[in-house]
Amino acid sequence: MGAERSVKCRRDSSRNEMSLLPHVPVMADEVVEFFAGGPNEGLLVDGTGGAGGHLEMLCKALPGMSFLAVDRDPAAVSILRSRFIDNPEVTVRQGSYTEIPDIMNEMGLLKASAAFFDLGLSSIQLDEPLRGFSYRFEGPLDMRYDDSSGKTAAELLNRMSEKDIADIIYKYGEEGRSRRIAKAIVTNRPVRTTLELAAIINGSVKGSSFKVLSRVFQALRIAVNEELDQLNMLIDNLDSWTDAGARIAFITFHSIEDRRIKLLFRDDPAYRQHSPKWIIPCEDEIKENSRARSARLRMGIRI
Repeated sequence: MGAERSVKCRRDSSRNEMSLLPHVPVMADEVVEFFAGGPNEGLLVDGTGGAGGHLEMLCKALPGMSFLAVDRDPAAVSILRSRFIDNPEVTVRQGSYTEIPDIMNEMGLLKASAAFFDLGLSSIQLDEPLRGFSYRFEGPLDMRYDDSSGKTAAELLNRMSEKDIADIIYKYGEEGRSRRIAKAIVTNRPVRTTLELAAIINGSVKGSSFKVLSRVFQALRIAVNEELDQLNMLIDNLDSWTDAGARIAFITFHSIEDRRIKLLFRDDPAYRQHSPKWIIPCEDEIKENSRARSARLRMGIRI
């Protein structure tokens, strides 16, 4: 185990400042350390800009670089633009990270010297009941990152067959009681709100349902936003817009996406796996930010 991963924990004033913000960037010091060890000029692409916590620290650590922040969520884009309005080195664009090559081409940019992706949900999504991402709040069962397009989670659950719902829960949530849960959902349709769905899940399983709720909501979110298809498209095209020597880092929050990143850096000849192979947050960080508990940082270098 020791050869496979590393646990780091350091404190500095920038981390303490970040803890006052609504969204606390996970393993921010470790991310900064990784990128600071690479090119100190060129373009760094943050493909999941979110609230800009990681990006702000990277801007401070890499003053010689320019930055492109991309996010699917219009709310995140609005926050990013406000946060970096006075920084001419930061450009913000709305879109999926699969659209980064088109965005760079539109801006006349050829290659990136670094790329960063935080694949987790942010507080922008989780703490807003109307977004429908959390089973802790009453809200419409939406779960779309971009609410201007695509089907909501409610639309999927109320139209799909029991088998297809079970397959989503099992494949994307890795939940063994998927058939039982799917049957309960179909029996109780229509399902319109987050708490309605949570009650159906609670009623279909015995014992503590916290992990089951997390898995089912994760599975639906992945399906609604086609996250794994998007991730595969990103990985397939990553070498087309990153330069030789580019440093690339991913923070993952569940085993499905983490396995995909592991295979990228381990098996793709276009990349060299950085050592250590992966890093997890230390206990102190998890105590301060419970959402960091499942995070894993993987890093690689474009050959």
